[in-house]
Amino acid sequence: MKLDTTLGLISVLTLCSVSTMALAIGSQALDRQLDSVSRQVEQKTERAIERSVDRRLDTVEQRIEARVEQARGQLPRLPRSLPIHTQQGGKAFNDVMLNDGFRAVERQWLATGTAAEVAELDRPGITILERRELTGLGMILVRFRVAPALDSLDALQAELPGLADQLDRNHIYAPQSDNAPESSDVARPQWQSLCSAPVRVGMVDTAIALDHPVFEGAQIVQESFLELAEAKGELAAPTAHGTAVASLMIGRQAPQWPARLPGATLFNASVFYGRDQALSGATLGHLLDGLSWLATQEVAVINISLTGPDNRLLKTAIERLDERGIGLIAAVGNEGPAAAPLYPAAYGPVIGVTAVNGSGELYRWANQGEQVQFAAPGVAVPVAIPEGGMALDSGTSLAAPVVASALACELSQFDLPGAIEALTSNAKDLGEPGRDTRFGHGLLDY
Repeated sequence: MKLDTTLGLISVLTLCSVSTMALAIGSQALDRQLDSVSRQVEQKTERAIERSVDRRLDTVEQRIEARVEQARGQLPRLPRSLPIHTQQGGKAFNDVMLNDGFRAVERQWLATGTAAEVAELDRPGITILERRELTGLGMILVRFRVAPALDSLDALQAELPGLADQLDRNHIYAPQSDNAPESSDVARPQWQSLCSAPVRVGMVDTAIALDHPVFEGAQIVQESFLELAEAKGELAAPTAHGTAVASLMIGRQAPQWPARLPGATLFNASVFYGRDQALSGATLGHLLDGLSWLATQEVAVINISLTGPDNRLLKTAIERLDERGIGLIAAVGNEGPAAAPLYPAAYGPVIGVTAVNGSGELYRWANQGEQVQFAAPGVAVPVAIPEGGMALDSGTSLAAPVVASALACELSQFDLPGAIEALTSNAKDLGEPGRDTRFGHGLLDY
């Protein structure tokens, strides 16, 4: 009887143990199933969000492209001759279109050379407006106006054989963003800080709106180069383009918007004057002033988000900066894939940068050619605007400072060739295998 009772209790206990084990195993299986379902839900949710974000970005990019198309349709509003005045109302010069489609200061030329060489300019038909030494470039620069009969390269080279290869027009250069910002519903940037090294970075651009909140605590040194010796006062200094470009290097708004270069000191040469409410220009004379000043500030990198024609004096300045070991980054331009190369991006020492969208597709208006070395984000990117907020804008101008920031970080560890090699090894190949004329070595997505 006791044995039966004992065996019965053992059976009951065994059944309970087996049931408990079964319940535990069932519970574990259920947990695994729940985890699997949870992961599937999360993955589907993430994919849905990604698709939604992609659709939203596509919509934003399409909207910006439409605004760019509209803005481009209005570009011919600049007349063939546009009077430019100082802020005090005095006449400064005429901004004129040349026969080749580029623009220049009417009948103004620049020359460089030794004191004896530039003494050739003292002759009838030539009025010297200004002579100054650009110490950072090791150049003596003379700006002069000519009589109509001498207003061509052939005529001046014949008149001044000793300066034939050392003179050129006072050309006017333009920034390379498309002036069609989209300010509604702007998402915060997704980039990260590249390095905290105390790098010294330069830029030639419009003035920067220094009171913008994203520059709070940033180290910015700004100098204006908009004076004219023959005119009283300065030219008006716009701020939109320079503010946008600077915000892509040192702008910050914690925690969503980190500075790419939080430890940098940014030196900005303000060289652009206002043409109208939307367009600005920089004379080569002022651009050379700015580049010379930046060289004296011992910057490691200079960002040049502007383009224009080939010019003997600009080429000389670029060569002098390269001899000093300064990294030169320039936008390749927004004139379209069939356009001729623009400068200074097409000069050998300069790193030309093109723009891509969030999917790695080339900006439709980007210039193409051998001058393209790298691609970077430059379509529908968030930038600071002078009014204090943010906007989305597009252009190769906005891709260049991304690469300039990356190069500055590499130069804190390597010399210039080594830094460029590091960027090349980090670039993500796009388009045809290897370097090509659309994306260069590939994408630097920092």
